[in-house]
Amino acid sequence: MKFKQHKGFTLIEVMIAVVVFSFGLLGVAGIMTVAVKNNHNGYMRSQATILTATIIDMMRRNKAGVKAGLYDGTFAGYADISTMCTSVCGPAAITARDVQQWSNMLTQLLPNSVGSIACDLNLTPGWGNAPTDGFCTATITWSESNEISADSTQSISLVATP
Repeated sequence: MKFKQHKGFTLIEVMIAVVVFSFGLLGVAGIMTVAVKNNHNGYMRSQATILTATIIDMMRRNKAGVKAGLYDGTFAGYADISTMCTSVCGPAAITARDVQQWSNMLTQLLPNSVGSIACDLNLTPGWGNAPTDGFCTATITWSESNEISADSTQSISLVATP
């Protein structure tokens, strides 16, 4: 009696193929984890960039508050602003609402964030007829996760003439 030769894969060959395929999937999963983390960190950096420009724009609406030095300081934390400056307001009330609104945005969008503003209102020679004399620096610091450690402090500063 003659036996037919069977063609195909044995169970051992299939198991080896599954193991090799599994290692490939683990590598892809590792790459995806790093990609998602880096994408989120990029998002936070974009938000920080937008928020530094936002406070400078707020300051440009309230030049009297800038000239009085009311924007200088460090800001963090969330507070209700619905009752702040609801009718005609002076520069101090507008400034208080602006910095609290900015602080609220920082708290909502960036983890462990702190914003600070420092203005140097002395006219720098050669700047011409600037709307306000000097410049202001808006700085934001926040926590961001990276490959080296769980949290890393990041910072962005924008120097502008308000």
